[in-house]
Amino acid sequence: MANLILWRHAEAEVQSDSGADTDRELTKHGRKDAAKMAEWLNQYLPKNTDILCSPAKRCLETVAALQQPNKTKVKREVKVVDFLSVDSSVSEIIRQVSNNDTSQTILIIGHQPNLGLLLAKLLGMKEGTLVVKKGAVWWLRQRYLPNLDGGVTQTYLHAVQQPNL
Repeated sequence: MANLILWRHAEAEVQSDSGADTDRELTKHGRKDAAKMAEWLNQYLPKNTDILCSPAKRCLETVAALQQPNKTKVKREVKVVDFLSVDSSVSEIIRQVSNNDTSQTILIIGHQPNLGLLLAKLLGMKEGTLVVKKGAVWWLRQRYLPNLDGGVTQTYLHAVQQPNL
């Protein structure tokens, strides 16, 4: 893939009415932050971006902000996938999104700690050293460089954006 964009869900309530973690909704502040980040993303996301979202309510509410009327008038399709659920693993996320399509952009809406663990792995950092703040977006780019050994894929940080910036 050429672009991998990780968006952590915005601020959510501490506990849902049902008591289930997956039912936690965004707070008023979280909805505002999601809208700010959606506005930023709608300016820069390629039209053909694959959007993958955790089934947790707070993630669904975060990504819903992308569907609000925006200046680009691009209708964005969201795929809700179980491999991004609160109990998923980084290895499963990598298995599901890894490919050799250098033109592809994937936007993932998910949870900490998996987003931080995934970023640390892709950037060659020590596991557990990276935390993605609530509502923040991390945009990575990959490029393939051919060489005598068959080539190497490089991953680099393209942008980090937070709602309060």
